[in-house]
Amino acid sequence: MDRRLLSTVALLAVLAMLGGCAHPSGMLSMQPVDDVDLAEEASQSLPEDDDPRPGFDSGVARRAIENGSATTVAPRPPVEPGLPFRHDGRFYNVTHTVTGTTPGYSTGVEIDYNASSVEGSVVAYEDLPAVDRDRIEFLVTNPRERHEPGYDFGVGVVYTESEAESSVLVTEQEYDAISYEGETYPIRVEDPERVELDNYRYEATVVAESAEAYGSFLREEYAFTLSGLSDAEQSVVDEAANGTYYAGSADEQGFASLVERFRSRQAVTSDEFGGSWVVRYDGQLYWAEMDYGAYVTDGDQATRPEETPPPEA
Repeated sequence: MDRRLLSTVALLAVLAMLGGCAHPSGMLSMQPVDDVDLAEEASQSLPEDDDPRPGFDSGVARRAIENGSATTVAPRPPVEPGLPFRHDGRFYNVTHTVTGTTPGYSTGVEIDYNASSVEGSVVAYEDLPAVDRDRIEFLVTNPRERHEPGYDFGVGVVYTESEAESSVLVTEQEYDAISYEGETYPIRVEDPERVELDNYRYEATVVAESAEAYGSFLREEYAFTLSGLSDAEQSVVDEAANGTYYAGSADEQGFASLVERFRSRQAVTSDEFGGSWVVRYDGQLYWAEMDYGAYVTDGDQATRPEETPPPEA
């Protein structure tokens, strides 16, 4: 699971347990690791090829890794820069360039999951052209349990001009409803808008040949030692090393000074909310994740490292 999501879930859970207590204002967790564990923490699995998001080419990263490069057309980058990908024991950076544009259409498709009656022409989902099945798969296979009268849910979709020529939904909507697994759902397609889609070329380069090699690199490049701690700092770190420490207010001096310690060091990843570091403490190596919370504001002038994925091997 994404680190930011994990942190958010954890904070909400603690808030629920605290009831009327102060909202947690920051978090530090420290997971003991060796080089192999470190490589796992500082990398990501490849997106699944069956990602349901409409028009999202989730397989482009895998194709780039397996073939050296891959191309796709999309309104935005389908693979965002970040931590290296794990694949067959190796670790890869995947980067992209925009090589041009392709004319296409942008529109939205809405679905009504609980219509009392269905009017107009109906087409079976499996009889739709492949380009249309790909765009609305998410709608028909993931119906929501809570419905209101009228159209319940919608997604934005894009088609290239050649895809639109095969479509029965754009540029003209030829069917009013979709039947799927014994149910019939009215759909509504917005008037399509002409757009220019970007042509992306993705390339993959090997970061490390093994988890041991990648973990060793991370340890040598990023690890720093937590030493000379004040009593307040050590109390925070000792609790974090056994799980997670939550700062209950924005003026805890121990946590605040640790925020400055961490932010002055090179992070493996970081953003305006927090980051991930490699830390040595009391003879043990840790993967540390910190949320700054209320301890960092927009006006804070302290130097904060940008996201720094490991360089290519």
